[in-house]
Amino acid sequence: MIKTKKRCSYGICTLRDGRAAKRQPEAVVCRSLHHVYREGENVMKDRGKMESAEYHETKIHGQREFPFNIYPCSIPGDFKNVALHWHEEMEILSIKKGHGRVTVDRVEYEMEEGDIMGIFPGQLHSICGVGEQRMDYENIIFRLSLLMGGEEDLCTGYLLWPLVKEQMKAPLFRRRGMADYGEFERCIARLDRVSEQRKTGYQLAVKGQLYEFMYQVFQAGIPLQEKRPGKARERIKQVLGYIEEHYGEPLDTGQAAGLCFYSQSHFMKYFKQYTGQSFVNFLNDYRLFRAGGFLRTTSDTVTEIAARCGFGNVSYFNRLFRRKYGMTPGEYRGGDE
Repeated sequence: MIKTKKRCSYGICTLRDGRAAKRQPEAVVCRSLHHVYREGENVMKDRGKMESAEYHETKIHGQREFPFNIYPCSIPGDFKNVALHWHEEMEILSIKKGHGRVTVDRVEYEMEEGDIMGIFPGQLHSICGVGEQRMDYENIIFRLSLLMGGEEDLCTGYLLWPLVKEQMKAPLFRRRGMADYGEFERCIARLDRVSEQRKTGYQLAVKGQLYEFMYQVFQAGIPLQEKRPGKARERIKQVLGYIEEHYGEPLDTGQAAGLCFYSQSHFMKYFKQYTGQSFVNFLNDYRLFRAGGFLRTTSDTVTEIAARCGFGNVSYFNRLFRRKYGMTPGEYRGGDE
């Protein structure tokens, strides 16, 4: 029996000492998202397709004193997609097999086997499959503070602090055949090896490879912004955070537009550019997602859950739920039995 309480990047897999481990037979609850998983399956539609929906991810990856971890992930094996979100950590994606799509700050990247992407702190990003294709990838997440020294440290003030302040203009993207691809690939391979072997002092080797990876990032010449990102990205974060906090309350496009100081027409266009969905559809998806978690983790009635998630009409809730998950709320609640 695995006793650790650590979770993977999206709250799905149980981890052992910083490495992914097999799921346990008993139900595992991701508290931040109210999701339940069981051995060999999760409880969304088709028993294996879950979306991540915590827009501002705040969970700690690895240990507080060593904020680094590596997670194997699969779309749609582990979850259907990873919804638009951001976090303060640096994230490295290494595609092991298949095809998928990663969107970073509204720019789409078609990913294939061997591709490497570095997503910097604060960048809004999402991950999804392409058609029916599967994408297996490795997710390396760490806090840049792991590599930072004191105020007088040159690397901290001159190189890493601008990244923490979200000043990177674009993600890192590398594909086989690019001149420096091998440098990044070797760093990832070494991180995998030392993290798997976990010899005494392996943390030093991990930090060494992360320093090397970040050195290669700066050699890649990704430009820095002189200031923090513009208002557009910060405003969409504000809207996503507001949805996360107030999804159970009456919300409409006018309220969301007001948060951004936009007209409704401009906001609707702006929101769809960032998320690929209308505000109403995005909000309903999030409400349904939270409702699914409550169905699995509470004994509340469907009517109570619908109301808690912002649906004043239970018939409308049932109709949307069935359309999204292919089953009624009652069937979904008993789907693992």
